[in-house]
Order: sequence, then C-alpha cells, then structure tokens
Amino acid sequence: MIYSWLKIFTRHLKKSPLYPIINTLGLVLGVTTFVLILLFVSKELSYEKWNPNLDRIYRPIRLFDNGEVWESAPRIMVKTALEQLPELEDALLMNYDSGILFNNDGKKVISSAKRTTANFFKFFPYPIKYGDTTNLFKDDSQLVLSEEFSRELFGDVNPVGETIASLYRNEPYNFTIAAVYSTDGFPSDEKYPVLRLMDLNADNNDHWGNFNYDAYFMLHKGVDVAAFNKKFDEFYDQNTYESWGITYEQYLEQKEEAMYIENLSDRHLFGKALMGKGANTLYILAVFALLILVISAINFINLSISGATKRAKEVAIRKTLGTSKLKVIAQFIFEVALQCAFALLVSLALIEIVLPPFNTLMGTDLELLSAYNKWWWGFGIITILILISGLFPGIYLSQFNPVKVLKGNFSRSKSGQKLKRGMIVFQFCISGIFLISAFVIKSQLHYMNNRDLGFTKEQMLIINIRNAGETHNKLATFKQELKKIDGVTAVATTTRPPGTYAGFGSNSNVDYQELSFQADMHFIDADFIPTMGIKLNKGKNFTKDWMDVDTSQVFLDNDGDTIYANEIIVNQKLVSNFQFKNPIGKQVEYWGYKGTIIGVVDNYIAKGFDQGAYPALYMPYLKGETGDWGKPTHLMVRLNGTAITETVASIEDFWTQSIEPRFPFKYEFLDQNFAKTFAKQKRLETLVTILSFLMIFISLLGLFAIASHSVQQRYKEVAIRKTLGASEKTLILSLIKEFILIAVIALCIALPISYLLADRWLEDFAYRINVPLAPFAITMALMLTLTLAVILIQALKALKIDLVAHLKYE
Repeated sequence: MIYSWLKIFTRHLKKSPLYPIINTLGLVLGVTTFVLILLFVSKELSYEKWNPNLDRIYRPIRLFDNGEVWESAPRIMVKTALEQLPELEDALLMNYDSGILFNNDGKKVISSAKRTTANFFKFFPYPIKYGDTTNLFKDDSQLVLSEEFSRELFGDVNPVGETIASLYRNEPYNFTIAAVYSTDGFPSDEKYPVLRLMDLNADNNDHWGNFNYDAYFMLHKGVDVAAFNKKFDEFYDQNTYESWGITYEQYLEQKEEAMYIENLSDRHLFGKALMGKGANTLYILAVFALLILVISAINFINLSISGATKRAKEVAIRKTLGTSKLKVIAQFIFEVALQCAFALLVSLALIEIVLPPFNTLMGTDLELLSAYNKWWWGFGIITILILISGLFPGIYLSQFNPVKVLKGNFSRSKSGQKLKRGMIVFQFCISGIFLISAFVIKSQLHYMNNRDLGFTKEQMLIINIRNAGETHNKLATFKQELKKIDGVTAVATTTRPPGTYAGFGSNSNVDYQELSFQADMHFIDADFIPTMGIKLNKGKNFTKDWMDVDTSQVFLDNDGDTIYANEIIVNQKLVSNFQFKNPIGKQVEYWGYKGTIIGVVDNYIAKGFDQGAYPALYMPYLKGETGDWGKPTHLMVRLNGTAITETVASIEDFWTQSIEPRFPFKYEFLDQNFAKTFAKQKRLETLVTILSFLMIFISLLGLFAIASHSVQQRYKEVAIRKTLGASEKTLILSLIKEFILIAVIALCIALPISYLLADRWLEDFAYRINVPLAPFAITMALMLTLTLAVILIQALKALKIDLVAHLKYE
C-alpha cells in the first residue's frame, strides 16, 4: 500500500510540479524562521536553569516608592543577615576591580575582575576545566579565569600555576592562575573573565548605606519566601535606623523603600529593575515566529486543497471501487508527510547556513544542537501542523460525491471556498500587521537617531581614564595640552558620560527640609557643560574643576556631624521635584555636604529613550586621598570633524607618552556609544522587517498558486463570455475583483489591530512618537499593488486561452 501511494505521489509530482514546489518552498521558509527564533527564545529562557540550586538562590534588592530599583547591597547587611536570619544557609558577596592590565610575555589585555567571596562556585557551579576546586581563592593573589579569557591570554594551553604580571591603578601585581572554568553551554548573567578573592577588610564596608556590592542569598530548603521577604525588610529597618542615629519612629516616617529578595531565575528577563519590559522583545518574537509557521501551514493547506481538487476524479473512482474514507485521508497525510520531511531536511541545512548572520544580528551565540534548545516544542508544533495539513485535504476530498465528480460537476462546486477565502484573509491580515509594525519601529528609531538629546553627541571622543586616582593630578596640564592638538576644539572630564556609561555611578538622597529625592550624582569639571552643549537654564557654571571647601562654611547637623559647604548645579527634574520657584541659592544636603545651587541645566537624555528624565546633581571633583572615587574617569574630547584619523592618532601619542604610558589607549565616539542604548530596538526593527517581507512573500506564493487554480477553473466561463463578446476589461475585472476584495477585508481587520499594538509598544518609551499614519497608507498601497500584480498575471494568461479547446465539448 505504501509503495502504491509513493508511486502515485511521484507520478503527480512529475505531472504537476508547481503546487508541490511552492508548497515546499513556503514551508521551508516558515520552518526555518520558526526554528531560528525558537533557538533564540529557548536560549533567553534558559538563563540560570542549569543551576541545581536555582530555587534557593535569591538576591537582595532595594525597591523605592518611586519605582526605582537598586540591585546592589551593603556588605554589612549581608554579614549581619547571615548572623541574625536563620533562614539563610549562605551568602555570596561580589564587587568589581575595573581596568586591570594583564601582560603575558608582551601580549597586553585589559579586563575587569570580579572580586568574590570564596563560595562563588557553590552558588554558580560551573565546571572547572583546569585546576582543583579545593585550592581556589586561598588569597587575593590567585585568579580564576574563564575558558574564553584564558584562551585569549594564553592560547589553548593549561595556564594553571602560571604567574602573570598585571597593572592595576598604576600599581604592579603578580597573579597566579589557580583555575580555569567553562561557561559554554551554561547561560548566565553571572560569568566573568576573571575572578579574584574579595578583600573583606577594605574601607567603607561597614555602613548600611554603602550599596556597592552584588550579593546573593542561599536559603535553606522549605523556606517560605513571602514570609521571609517581610522579615527581611523588618530586619533591614531595625539595623539601619541605628546606624543613622535616629529613632525607629523617625526612620519609619522618612522611609521610602523596602528590601526584597528576588530569585536568580528572574534576573535575566523578569527582574524588578527591568520594570516588566525585559521579556517584551521575546514575546514579540515568539508570537511572530508562531504566526509565520501558522501562515506557512495555512498556505500549505490551501495549496494542498487546490492541488488535490485536480485529483477529484481519482478519489471518486477509488471510492467507487470501495476505498474507505480513512484510507483516502491516510494517503494524503502520507503525501503531506513526505513533503514536510523534505522541507524539514532543507530547513535544517538552511538553518546551518543562516545561523552565523542571525547570531551577528541578535548579538548571541546560538547553536542548533545545544542543551538549552527546546526541540520538543518545535517538533511538537510542526508535527501537529503536518497532521492538520494532511487531514484538511484528505477530509475535504473524501467528502466528494463520486457520482457528481464523475459527471464533471465538481469544478463548479463552491464547497470549501469560504474556508479557503477565510484563510487567505487571515494570511494577508497577519502580513499587514507585520509590515505596519516594521514601519512603526523604523519610525521610532528614526526619531531616536534624530531627536535633540539635550547635548551634542557628534564628533565627541570618549577616552577611559584607567588610573583616575593618579591621573587627576595632571588634569589641568593634559586638558591644556590636548587643546593644542590640531582638530581638537574642546576638552572636558566627567564620571558619567551620556550613553551606556550613564547608568554606572553613585546615587544619593538629596534632602531639602522635609523632602527627599534620589538623584544621579555627577562629578564634572568646569568645561563639561559647555563642551557637551548642555543648556544652562538658570544661574552660572562652575569656575573651578575641584571642590573648594571653605572652612568658614562648615555646619554641624543635629547629631554633631560636620557638613561641608559646596557649590552645585542641578537639573530641571530635581528642581521640579522640590517645586523650587527660584532654585538659585537654595541649599540641599547630600553625602555630608550642604550644597548651594548656583545653576540649573536642562534635562538631557542620558540613559536612553526608555527612561525618562531623572533628578541629577553635578559637583566638582573631590580633593584628597579618596582613591578613584570623586576623580575624573572619562575624558571628553570634541573634534572639529576634519582629519579625524590624524587627530585621534595625535591624541593617542600624547596620551600614551605623557598621561598613562603603561596602559593601552582605548576610545570610542559618543554617538556610537549612545546608539548602544537602543541597540535592542534596532535589532528588533531589522528582524521584524525581514519577517514582514518573508511573511508577504509566503502569502504571495500561496496567492499565486490559489489564483492560478481559481482562474484555471474559470477558463470555460472566460471562453464562453469572450465568445459572446465580453471585453477584456470586463473579463479581467471579473477575475480579479474577488481577490482585491479579500485584500481589502484583510487590511480593514489589520489596520485597527496594528494601531493598538503599535501604541502599546510605544508606551515603553519615555520619549516616543505618536503612532504615525504613513505606515498604514504605505502598507495598504504596497499590499494592494502586490495582490493586483499577482492576480493580473493569471488574468492576462486567461485571456490568451484557446477558445476552441475549451468549448469543443459544449
């Protein structure tokens, strides 16, 4: 029986190859797209799932009433929690050493190191490739390297026991490599090129307001997390009010935050800090992938039915000879399964070809065969669609009345036409939604690229200062020398440039009378505001780069602590929060300083378009031995735009010879760095655009085949009407009007749905466009034009038929 079915399938494939080829092509494109996006979604959802203690690992975070989230913690809080909260089995502490220069026989590489307590691999049990877990983190001269970083520094050799010369904050160190751990195949946000033992005796560790550490708790099994969250918040309150020297009642009156623990599994996509937006792109891609597969299946069903109707007489004869409906259905499922199996094989080959560029587009490292891939999802869905795709034409044909079919009346039957038209409407509706979505995303990205940010990002060079604690002594000198270089128009320094750097820095409560607000704290020099082109709305700019603490302006607070006077600049958002009508001269308190406002700058977009204006306070740099803190960390150099390559080379020569000769020169342009803040949206726009045209292409493939079949069924009608004198215009109109109507109905459904979806997507942006009308008009024109073009091709072919051949039996 199977052999007979195979022969019949092969015979029909040779006789009418159009439908199987179009069928297979549409399915290949649909399955390829679906599997690629499924790989990406699977990878994103698999973060931390490999960790055997996942259900017990939580990190403490701080939730503010205004919606802000701090993901760091004080060291003293973690230490005290271990002592006072019996629900905790263990705790992990980490922080950063940034900008360590490693030198392996002349090969220099700069990398940050993650300082950690010795129990890192208890919380994150990555496999150790080289070394022994019992000898890790004996002291802070030992390093544990990731396999990737070890390969970059040493090549494909075992480096354990090797000593490597390093430079950190201009001080030489010799580190010993204790182990190398593998991260491939273990998706996590907690993997680092270098691990080093934390110095628990460092200064500034024992204050409850020092939120400078990453921390994780490991709970005992069976702990009620909801009850512990309440207890943890109360624990923090009880200890914090004592450290601030106020009564518990006073503390509760001023309290504007709560401590909370969130599971490690939530961090990547569902963390509180992501404000519910972390998985939005994933949801969009997952829905789009499923819709493309469904569209491909609908296309497949439509084409299978259209092709199968040509075999109506074959089915009628077989039924007359006693073949059961079940066997008819089984035969068509068999033929569909053959096509799907071939399509699947072609798809797997195509996936291997397009996976590298897809990885580049999405900024990931997907593999077809990987532990985190949810293959059963994809194969389960594809198998269901194969069954449905085979059942439809099988059931459809098995219902034919053999007598009517053998009399030649089947082609004039309207059976199944409504279902077929409904599926075409669905295809075009989804295609329209895709295309409009792509245009809206592109419009928002164009707005982001061209909107006035409140500062000038073009022709601005950012140079990392690797040794801020020492380089600051040369601040006045190197600024003047850099200005002498041809092509340099201005030079400034800061600790928080706009762009990806803007989120890295200190925050503090800023207090005025009974009001208190969190603000971003910026250390800047006197040249920063004019160099960046930031608008000064009121008051004046700084005249000095360093804080000038006037000893005649020293205050004592209620507890007798010294508060130093200082001049500061604030942004318009902080002024609005405090409701200052005339902010100049107002004094606010922060960090043990009483700052007098001398100027107000306009709000500028520092962290990206999804975050609104945030209160900010600007102050000169701190003098004294405070290490890197309060010292310039980034140099901003404005270029005139001519001979940029030569200018950058001159800056590099000066910097490496006179300022930081022991460190490699690293720079980037501010506009490129700022573009990284919406890189995710840019990737989404590119992918949705590709998916949109792919969806339209698949839909048009189906439309072409179905239109071809429909027009062929009307050849006799066309021949009769043409013989009776009907004009070509009338005939063409009669052939195309049904399909144009289908396209119009699909667009009428797609337009309002697209508007609602676009408006919802734009709500995630603090700075956004209104939903534009142009994408709707362009989509309507494009889809109607393509539909008309496809149908006209078939209609014009119908006008050229041989009238005698189609009327000789009438």
